[in-house]
Amino acid sequence: MDIGRAVRFLRKRQGWTQQQLADFSHTSKSNISNLENGNQGYSPAILEYLAKAFNCSVSQIFLLAENMDNEGNLLKDWQHMPIDVLFIQLPQEVQCQLKHLIFTLIDTKK
Repeated sequence: MDIGRAVRFLRKRQGWTQQQLADFSHTSKSNISNLENGNQGYSPAILEYLAKAFNCSVSQIFLLAENMDNEGNLLKDWQHMPIDVLFIQLPQEVQCQLKHLIFTLIDTKK
């Protein structure tokens, strides 16, 4: 499992540069680069900042990493992935829209 590959995957899905992710996660561009390339470990604090930047949980980042191969490709087709892995891949605005839709559907069931 390589957290760096998952971070790169998520960053690219958001259309962000390493500098943008560094700004969002309160670290330097070189730290992001080193993390993505496996040249640096990660602290709980940086994982929390990254999760906040990606609007997800730390566990979702780990789950995504577990479902990636050594080249950073997803191992399974989307129909067999855990819902968290699918959700985290979506742009943040789509995640927000889906959350709103889900909460609306739940409220109508009450």
